[in-house]
Amino acid sequence: MNFVLASTLQSRFAPLPKNMHIIFCIIATVVFLVLYLKKRKIVDLLWLLVCDLPLILQFYGDSTTAAVVGVCEVILLVAIFVFWLQDRKNSKNQPNDESGSEGGDVDDLKDVEQAVKVERSKLAGNDADDNVINQAFDGYNP
Repeated sequence: MNFVLASTLQSRFAPLPKNMHIIFCIIATVVFLVLYLKKRKIVDLLWLLVCDLPLILQFYGDSTTAAVVGVCEVILLVAIFVFWLQDRKNSKNQPNDESGSEGGDVDDLKDVEQAVKVERSKLAGNDADDNVINQAFDGYNP
């Protein structure tokens, strides 16, 4: 049993047996290509590289190749984290129209306020003496 498992592991640096690793890479490639085609985000291509890059270790199992692949993996993961932070920052700065965030409500109130001012000016006229709303509380001093 141990002999079968040992013979399927091609490299001490590879995370999975060769056949399983190739199947995983094919599935990951399809998934991340579909995500990239839908969203057009570079981060999906970076994830594709993160998943497929260790496949090199199945064919070149020396420590230098493993170190280079490891450094590339770290660089890719840092880049993905940076893109995630930028995307998170951009989503906080932009109001979400679908959920009706607070920014959208403030804009709606400004529009209503402006409409009320326009209607009041039509009713009251432009002269301050003729303004019915301003004259309504002339005798009232709190």
